Amino acid sequence: MLTREENERLTRVGRGTAMGELMRRFWLPFLLTTDLSEPDGPPVRVTLLSERLLAFCDTSGRIGLIDRACAHRCADLFFGRNEENGLRCTYHGWKYDVDGKCLDMPTEDAESSFKENIKLTAYPVRERAGILWTYMGPKEQTPELPEFEWARVPDGHRFTSWNFEQNNFVQAIDGGIDTVHSVFLHSTLDSHRRLDEWQQQGKRDGDARIVHRVRTNPPKLVAKDTDYGVLIGGKYRGREGTDYWRYNNFFMPFYTMPPGGGSGLSKKIAHAFVPIDDENCMRWVFTWNFEQPLSAKEIAEMRAGASVHVEFIPGTHYPARNISNDYLIDREAQKTLTFTGIKGIGEQDFSVQEGMGKIVDRTREHLGSSDIGIVAMRRRLLKAAADLQEGVAPYAALHGDVYHIRSAELVLPADAQWDENENLKAAMTATW
Repeated sequence: MLTREENERLTRVGRGTAMGELMRRFWLPFLLTTDLSEPDGPPVRVTLLSERLLAFCDTSGRIGLIDRACAHRCADLFFGRNEENGLRCTYHGWKYDVDGKCLDMPTEDAESSFKENIKLTAYPVRERAGILWTYMGPKEQTPELPEFEWARVPDGHRFTSWNFEQNNFVQAIDGGIDTVHSVFLHSTLDSHRRLDEWQQQGKRDGDARIVHRVRTNPPKLVAKDTDYGVLIGGKYRGREGTDYWRYNNFFMPFYTMPPGGGSGLSKKIAHAFVPIDDENCMRWVFTWNFEQPLSAKEIAEMRAGASVHVEFIPGTHYPARNISNDYLIDREAQKTLTFTGIKGIGEQDFSVQEGMGKIVDRTREHLGSSDIGIVAMRRRLLKAAADLQEGVAPYAALHGDVYHIRSAELVLPADAQWDENENLKAAMTATW
């Protein structure tokens, strides 16, 4: 468990907080490119690390991310007029470009130089992999973009979505690297009965994941710090001198990557949990196939909420099944069909993560052996934040190539070294 003080340091992301300053040393995904309409279109509200910002595309197609409050009397620029390479406040007509510079101040005398002294906070924006990224830290220490495989594959090989999640970002990361919970949270009652029968009968055929990941075979977890974050291994006891291993990864500062489709499959998934403020985050989902394009059918199904993507309230990034409607839980289905009675893997995750409250009180936790990876991730974040306060910049932010990793699941000899073996290296090395 964490102390109350440690939990505060871990979860607070405003400017000047230890964790907030760490987050500001990385590029942050904040919108899909499709979230901004054509040049001179409507601006989009964005909140990142507790800062109220506004994104807009100007007449020339440049994208700005600026303070949402007009420098004059703090009117909300969301209601501003996007015109002629600038955003004009509707209150008194002050106008700003994508760099936050005041271009026009019609309320002042034409000879006044007042506007030359006015500049809104503005953050740089880069576009990559269909995503808009921003950097909110010191300009002289601008980092590299993370070289994830999903960001490097051709566009047709990747599908990306994001949704609002109503809890602190660390709660979401906790769930993202938890290798045990899917045996319960995302399971069907029939699969539990069938697997129990297989175990009783000693059956060995089938997918290693199905055969070994059962309630009667809890994993032994190990974790180690890496240049990119934390590698977490979960060993499931096997037969005839072998073990089944699942490798989850935590990437600094808020990415997770479960094993996904398995070592023999080319379809993978990853998440980013970007802090909006202390109590909310953006949950990004990246699905990619590193060998072939995703089919039209796969993309259509993911748009409708398949896999770990979610079904949205039309025209928004809010899940249709959410905490306000109890995720439309079906208690009859919970009795007879599924462990939760909630439709959707993402929504099942929300029910436990959001259900803890906005910021969970970690002094009440009773962590067990299955939480080794979660403990390691929290310590890694806290240490990185403390190191930054001592002047040591996060290594991963400055070395984008450390993200050149996949997660994996493998059947290994019982005497194999869990973190150093050729099979693991081959399975976890990303390509493009």
